[in-house]
Amino acid sequence: MAINFTGLSNQGTINKSERSQKEDATGSATEKQGSVQSGGTLAEDTVRLSGTAQTLQNQQSKINNLPDVDMAKVEQIKSAIAAGEYKIDTQKLANNMASMDSLF
Repeated sequence: MAINFTGLSNQGTINKSERSQKEDATGSATEKQGSVQSGGTLAEDTVRLSGTAQTLQNQQSKINNLPDVDMAKVEQIKSAIAAGEYKIDTQKLANNMASMDSLF
């Protein structure tokens, strides 16, 4: 026994493009309503940074402008190595390696 369900809906057949056009129209109307305050003016958001936040932002911009490598220091070490004048403090190196090892 077959059951026929055709003709039960009063909306008829809506294809995908028609459905998306209706959703777009509904969505854009909702967006417009959400951005308008009572009285018909647009809502305006403001942000005010604290003094500490402004200082941090300034310091971050200064850090971002610094080079990744201090080339003057690199050249100084290169010339000291080439001249045989570069001395390594083995005790300091060992202490630094031990302190790094304790981090993990």
